[in-house]
Amino acid sequence: MWCSVVFLVLISITIGATKNIVCYYDSRAANYVSATFPKNISSTSCTHYVYDGVGVTAQGDIRILSNYDTASGFDEFQNIRRTKNVKLYVLLSSDRDGGKNLTNAIAGRSEKLVNSVAIFLEQYNFDGVEIDRRNIDFDKSALARFVNRLRSRLYMINKQLSVSVSAQFADAYDITSLSLYADMINLHAYNFTTNTANTVANLAPLFSSTPNNVISVNSTVTSWLAAGARRNKVNLVVATFGRTYVLASEDQRAVGARSTGPGEAGFNTKRPGLIARYEFCNMAGEYNSASDSVTATTYYFKGKSWIGIETEDTLVQKFTYVLDSSLGGVAIFTLDLDDTSNACGNGAYRVSDLAYQYFGSE
Repeated sequence: MWCSVVFLVLISITIGATKNIVCYYDSRAANYVSATFPKNISSTSCTHYVYDGVGVTAQGDIRILSNYDTASGFDEFQNIRRTKNVKLYVLLSSDRDGGKNLTNAIAGRSEKLVNSVAIFLEQYNFDGVEIDRRNIDFDKSALARFVNRLRSRLYMINKQLSVSVSAQFADAYDITSLSLYADMINLHAYNFTTNTANTVANLAPLFSSTPNNVISVNSTVTSWLAAGARRNKVNLVVATFGRTYVLASEDQRAVGARSTGPGEAGFNTKRPGLIARYEFCNMAGEYNSASDSVTATTYYFKGKSWIGIETEDTLVQKFTYVLDSSLGGVAIFTLDLDDTSNACGNGAYRVSDLAYQYFGSE
């Protein structure tokens, strides 16, 4: 009996120690009026940090997206490593850069891009690169070949490789190849619809609301696993931000109600249709809320304003799902859109703190 207990405890410790907590930092946050810098996120307890601030050219060269990155951003980001044992990645391509240049470089200049990535990682002392393929404007065979070549090159210089993918487009990827060659697959399981659509939608339903509405975190994770993705390489990405809409009628506000477009931009991020967690908490008291236990979601409404955002309860349910599904871990997108200043009253960077409570090891 005693041996069995010890065995179970060792299993528990091993599982906890190997779970990933991948945390993204978007360098745009350094230019907000209330800025967030890499030094501000160093108090978080993530296993991997991903710096979003690098794009590519169609010819396969690395393109820095802001003067801040090379002036101080990269150096400040490296300081995180000096305070803890973590891996530092850079995201190749981003929302700011779009995906067309990366698509063209992978298709036509893959060898040049492989070398450019390797040189960049060594020059700026990153531990790895994450290839951002959250759109589907690419040839999946070309992507698979590129990931294979890049994996071989990075192995020679002891660097790691991760891939960002969109959860709902499983057919767009050669999942077997990605699972074989990437160290991590970060599954962005949110934004199943865009807020440019004419209806409001939950940000990230954990389960489907009806048999005919099959798009959910569970359905997409299940599809990826069934297609050959290795559980221990898949990290479920959760969003710290909320999606905002303008209702066509304040009397019709249930999920699926008609919308006239994205909601007003946040006071600090200035991005229509998106609101940071700290921006929402500063006005949450003015809103009513509605929760759905089937989909494990909550939305907020006031007049014609409609916001879908994760609560602590919905996050905990997703973290439990990761444990129950034996996935590799979670990813937080992004730290700078989390509650950076304790505006919600539960502590700064609450999403990553919750993740550490579930997946961190002492």
